[in-house]
Amino acid sequence: MSAHIRLHEHRLDDGIRDLLGKEIAARLSAADFDPDHDAAILARIGAHALERLLPPEILTTVKDFTGSGAHALLLDNLPQQEVPRTPVSGFGGEADLAVTNTLHLGLVQLLGLTPFAVEYENSGKLIRNVVPNPVAAGKTSSWGSDSEFFWHTDNPHLPFGDPGSDPRPYIPRYLTFCVMRNAEQVPTEIMSVEAAVDRLPPETGRVLSSTAFEIAAPDSNDVTADGRRLTLTEAAVLERRAAGLRVRFDHGTTSAVTPQAADALATWVETLPGAPCWQPVLAPGQFLAFDNYRVLHRRQAFTPAENEAEARWLRRCYAS
Repeated sequence: MSAHIRLHEHRLDDGIRDLLGKEIAARLSAADFDPDHDAAILARIGAHALERLLPPEILTTVKDFTGSGAHALLLDNLPQQEVPRTPVSGFGGEADLAVTNTLHLGLVQLLGLTPFAVEYENSGKLIRNVVPNPVAAGKTSSWGSDSEFFWHTDNPHLPFGDPGSDPRPYIPRYLTFCVMRNAEQVPTEIMSVEAAVDRLPPETGRVLSSTAFEIAAPDSNDVTADGRRLTLTEAAVLERRAAGLRVRFDHGTTSAVTPQAADALATWVETLPGAPCWQPVLAPGQFLAFDNYRVLHRRQAFTPAENEAEARWLRRCYAS
């Protein structure tokens, strides 16, 4: 575990992986499961198999993750299925991904979280295909590739939510991913909020904790019916709570409303690239979850595989 981030990381041995894959395949019927309609069924099947077969140490880590104070969780060597062509349009056939979706939603259930979709993004579908979509060329979007994704949190234009609330109007607490392909070896870079703040002058941190900022929805979000983007006003980049720091930020959509706030925001942007971060090159068979309230993440620009059917492909689901 790195000093700058609290990470829980486990790898399944091959025997457990194979047993888990067979268990899940045996419990899936011939039905065409769609996570937008059958999420509860897939989660139940996955969670049952995982509870039965995961070693106690790994099962305990997963179940305790959200209350452990850790920033991120990485599980490696999970069962893999035959992977169809990368859906570079952003959408593909969900019936072909039943094993992956069962593992993904089963793990979300073991984490004690509720998976959810939002109507203003991804056409309201539960699971986002993070792929190099040509229509997103030049945009800082999870469907992009040619533009660098600077350090950010997802959906920072929304309020933070309270436990037990409907999660959809609020910032997603956790981002969860299953990895399908990454032949391009693109790192997913993750930074704890503590590491991000550690090098800031105290006065800069104080100003970033004031409500002197406005944060608009990122490019990946759909606009409202009248063409406007949702914007959070009187927002703080940093919020200090008894449980610790939490952060909301997107470089492209965060603006300051006072000169002092503009100076603090510029210092923040200049400081972030030099802060320590974790840079895993995610691989097929891995599951990643991280705390979107306490972690910033980014992805640098990359050139997708020449054969778009083999291009980088992650599956992302919000959970709170």
